Formats: sequence, structure tokens, C-alpha cells
Amino acid sequence: MGETAKTLRNWRGLYKAALFETDTSKIPSRIEEARSALVFRSRELFETSPNYDGETEEIETALYALQALENCLRSNTKDRRRAPRAG
Repeated sequence: MGETAKTLRNWRGLYKAALFETDTSKIPSRIEEARSALVFRSRELFETSPNYDGETEEIETALYALQALENCLRSNTKDRRRAPRAG
């Protein structure tokens, strides 16, 4: 298995890295890394196993959470652009 496949299999780690990133400038790239890994794993499960042991549900939940995080990030960026500057 190549290094890319190993990295993408670790979707949980990439997902947590996106959720807990404190540098807002890095969050979009963290989200994309996690999303790529989640899609990779989802396809892998679909191709190899009809019995997912709940991992498919975890992946769906993680994708929804990443979308929510992305929406919050966009909303905060828009709010900062609209806010009047002090002084």
C-alpha cells in the first residue's frame, strides 16, 4: 500500500485535525485533507465490504460535521468583512 493510501486510511486523524485546528488560515486545507480521506475510505468500503460495521455512518457524520465547520468559517469571514472597523 502506498503512502497516500495509508494517509487517506487515517481519516479519523485527519478529521480530528480539521476540527481542532486553532489557526483559522489552516482550517480550509485541513477540511479538504479530511474530506479527501473520508471519500477515499467510503469508496474503499463500498468496493470491498458489504458489511461496514458502522464505519459508513461515522463517515457520513464526519462529512456533515466538516460541512458545518466550513459553513461556520465562511459565515465568520463574511461577518468580519461587514463589521465596521474601530477607530
